[in-house]
Amino acid sequence: MKYLFILLTTLFSLNIYSQAHVGVMGGFDLKNEYSKLGVGLNYMPLSKVMIGGGLMITPFDVDDDYEIMLNIKYNLGRFNVAAGYMFHEMPDDPMGMHMSMGSMNSSHENNNEPYIGIDYKLFKNKKLKVYYNHSESMSTFGLMLPIFNIGKKMHMNHDMDHSNHN
Repeated sequence: MKYLFILLTTLFSLNIYSQAHVGVMGGFDLKNEYSKLGVGLNYMPLSKVMIGGGLMITPFDVDDDYEIMLNIKYNLGRFNVAAGYMFHEMPDDPMGMHMSMGSMNSSHENNNEPYIGIDYKLFKNKKLKVYYNHSESMSTFGLMLPIFNIGKKMHMNHDMDHSNHN
């Protein structure tokens, strides 16, 4: 635990150009047709690299269903490419087709799996983004909107011309 604290303190304190973004998300899972709402936190240790996490819930469709996502994103102009790991709880198959020992004793099953994602900034001067996340058990498409920034101001728009800054 001490080493984790030292690592996190080093990451946060050594990079004076870092910034964190807090945002909200809403989406629709194309595989199981669930609506999802969520909140995310992204930390930018470098201008093109973000480390993030998010929590998504299905408030209208399934009780106690959630996803916790940890990821790293790389900025490619108006696109961000993400890869990460997801921890989620899903209800058992309503048809009773999934007959594992864990599902016989509980009404929900815990799943952990990797996922990939992409998001695209729709408008050059606005913060609204469209995202798509895909894994073995989900394919979520939705909208993402940052609500506030923490830290030193960085340019989120990396596709500007740097020749006139010299």
